[in-house]
Amino acid sequence: MTIETKEEPTRDSHFFFLPSLLGPGEPSEAWTYKSSDSWKTTICHSIFCPDGVPPGLMERVTAAVLSTVYAVSKGCQLVVKSAFHDKGIKTVDGPLKVKEILCWRTAFFLKLGTEVKSEKGELKESVVEIFTHLVDQDSHLCVGSDFMGFGTRRLIMSAKGQEGDGGRKIWRGGYLLVLKSVAKIMAEYGGLEYEKQGFCPECLTKKAVSAASAWDWSVMRDAVKHGEKTMRCCHGHRIDTRLVTGPPRDTPSQQNVETSNPTKLASGETAVPINHLLRGIVLVGLWDGKLRKVVRVGSGFIADKKRGLIVTASHTLMNIWGEKSTPFGEDYYGLREGKVVVGVIPRNKDSEEKSTEAVFRYFARIVAKDPSIEERGECHVDACILKITTRMENDIGGNGYGCGDQPEILLLNNQDALKREKLQQLKITEKCELDEQVRILGYNQGGEGLLGPGESLNRYFDFARGYVCKKFAGGNHFSGYLRHRFKPHEEIVVICPTIGGHSGGPCVNQQGEVIGILSRADPAEKQRCYLVPSCEWKHLLKQAKITF
Repeated sequence: MTIETKEEPTRDSHFFFLPSLLGPGEPSEAWTYKSSDSWKTTICHSIFCPDGVPPGLMERVTAAVLSTVYAVSKGCQLVVKSAFHDKGIKTVDGPLKVKEILCWRTAFFLKLGTEVKSEKGELKESVVEIFTHLVDQDSHLCVGSDFMGFGTRRLIMSAKGQEGDGGRKIWRGGYLLVLKSVAKIMAEYGGLEYEKQGFCPECLTKKAVSAASAWDWSVMRDAVKHGEKTMRCCHGHRIDTRLVTGPPRDTPSQQNVETSNPTKLASGETAVPINHLLRGIVLVGLWDGKLRKVVRVGSGFIADKKRGLIVTASHTLMNIWGEKSTPFGEDYYGLREGKVVVGVIPRNKDSEEKSTEAVFRYFARIVAKDPSIEERGECHVDACILKITTRMENDIGGNGYGCGDQPEILLLNNQDALKREKLQQLKITEKCELDEQVRILGYNQGGEGLLGPGESLNRYFDFARGYVCKKFAGGNHFSGYLRHRFKPHEEIVVICPTIGGHSGGPCVNQQGEVIGILSRADPAEKQRCYLVPSCEWKHLLKQAKITF
């Protein structure tokens, strides 16, 4: 593989790699193909030599990769020919920083950081972990070992990082450099027969790595040639083709993503119209009594009309991300005069047309949230339960100014008064299938739910269609220092175009049942959204029902 150098690096230092100084041993604890983060994935490719691995392969591969990474980190820009797309592409999207290097005689580990610009123009660092290993068939790190002969070996290249945008930040964060360096070394072994394969990321996440499904290099090339957006492995997982074939061009992908399920509903089954769900969707605002205005906005839904209970996203009403500007986990972002204002779509008896505009009508308070926030200083569930406490004498429109000036009618512990409000609640289900059609409902604010100076508050309901593409379970055990961090136990990943303000809004199936609430969108791929499944917050709702 020919690598074209666009700019020579500054030669102010020397880099040496001495394989003889590396210690023996198996790096058994250095790597795992699993991830405890739903926004991360592991990409993996391998080279298998049926007639045996040539001598000195790992030393040459390690030297080639480290020297190339070193050159790029010093400013050398490399352009390579894509193995799948037949065109020249850049290997990195920004300045590359080497954060960590670990080497063994049969493996090396790299931790690389790349500076990339966000949509707002802010510089952020994308971190990618890369592990390359010449591994025996009987090793627990050997991917696809169930399909290998006894005593054989495989050269495995793998990388872990952000999954959004077809894994672009992984490929352009150092992984493409590694693959091209390895390909160049393999090409120098004239006459050597070997097989190249790519492995299913979903198999690496959900199954034993030894049973992971693989695609031959020619199959992946054909998928790109015929424009196939997704590929299915032998275990039935459907994955984005770009994850295993890499980014097709230098500019960030603008590829349109399907916003509806390719499969059809069962015969005779009708979807519940959106109009039948409208009045169960609420506008959730954080009211600052000192500033006399709504300072944060999200969405939610009524889960119990008799008790006036609402489910919404915690991050709209408290800091669960670990931001230093506000106290972690405190209700209402620590505002002394903070409380929740709730907007609903009013009944219109005089018109047959149903309105989609909400008015602020109620005040509410937080009555249940993830107990680990206070117990361990960490958050696993981006959901909380609100209880309607009072009704304003008059409905408030506009940006919510005047909510604090209205006389309030007490509804707390008054079921008769709540019954007269004729609230509409939505059904909840824990059932969720891959490829299932869904709709995310809420009030689009177009700015992460945070109102800036001069911005108006949108009170018109809208929705977006999509489909379930992944169900993630991270388990209950995480490594590292977790305090002031958000680590979800379970999430549902949906391909659906949403914008800020939908946070906390329900995601419903075709029967109108809530399968989860919206937590956030992927920063690299805005149409990739993460839901808090209903099974994660139903115990909070049950707790609130017992209390009230």
